Amino acid sequence: MRNLSNADGIASNEKEVRQAILTELEELPYKKRTDGLGSLIFTKPGKSPKSIMICGHMDEVGFMVRSISSLGLIHLMVVGGVKPIAQHLQKIRITTFDGRKISGVVNGEYHDGVTKNLYCDIGATTAEEIAELGIEVGNMACYATEFEKFDTRDIYAGKALDDRLACFVMGELMKTLAQEELPLTIHFANTSSEEVGIRGAKTAVQLINPDIVFVIDVATFSSEFVRDHTNQRQIGKGPILTHFDRTLAPNLEMIHYVKETAKQQNISLQLDMFNSGGTDGGEAHKVNEGKPTVVTILPVRYGHCAYSIVNQQDIQQMIELFLGLIKNFTEDTYHRMVDFI
Repeated sequence: MRNLSNADGIASNEKEVRQAILTELEELPYKKRTDGLGSLIFTKPGKSPKSIMICGHMDEVGFMVRSISSLGLIHLMVVGGVKPIAQHLQKIRITTFDGRKISGVVNGEYHDGVTKNLYCDIGATTAEEIAELGIEVGNMACYATEFEKFDTRDIYAGKALDDRLACFVMGELMKTLAQEELPLTIHFANTSSEEVGIRGAKTAVQLINPDIVFVIDVATFSSEFVRDHTNQRQIGKGPILTHFDRTLAPNLEMIHYVKETAKQQNISLQLDMFNSGGTDGGEAHKVNEGKPTVVTILPVRYGHCAYSIVNQQDIQQMIELFLGLIKNFTEDTYHRMVDFI
């Protein structure tokens, strides 16, 4: 998880993330392939030709070098939904095209909830100093956060937990299932470019054409002063099952299947829905004839900024939940989800 979180990778720049995943998992007996956008997909055949796909995205929110001024300031464009308040006085690092890391501070003019003139300051005073470091238009810039364990029991913090947590969960599932005989073929898809329009999920599903799609993502609640029934995104309270978002009305039988599996394993689910936003499921479910899809969520505090906080207990329960979902999924389960008449 440390390597995943510390890797830098905005949309279409996920090379470091792919490498972290491959370094950890490439010796496992899974078929590996990528789609045209760079999504990394692992496949394990099962007894049945029917297949399920579990997916989560590799990219994080961040910035891109837009221009360089004569003052030695590196002007940036936001890539993904970086919170405006998190665009100020945070340490970031620019990755040059040859892989060097250049540290700086992000800042801008903040008025009425909007940031203007966003820039990175590395202490330079001329454009020539910037050029000498190899910084160019199009370089990505990410928060320079280092993954760490907090003193509170089971609490970790880092950048890009949206959605490297899903990549971690899928990796742990792959290790556990590597030598097991499975009822159906399973695909683990680490997708590209979700934060800029749910792009990689569409191309990954088109490539492997699974019959069923499970999505893993993360979510945060707007206020940590609210811990009542209206907040179904609390860390330490278990995985979240979403019933609706702006991009997906999930398959109802899959909702029931997740609830039943969680109950069998004594895992408490937080039940939520979203008025805005979306996940990989928003595009995955529309491919070809349509794919029955459901979205599960890991709760974190403080999304789309320099740090997120997660409880390890929630991660472990998500792994256990998916082990049950995978091992108990049969062709009968599949037909229950797609037989509408």
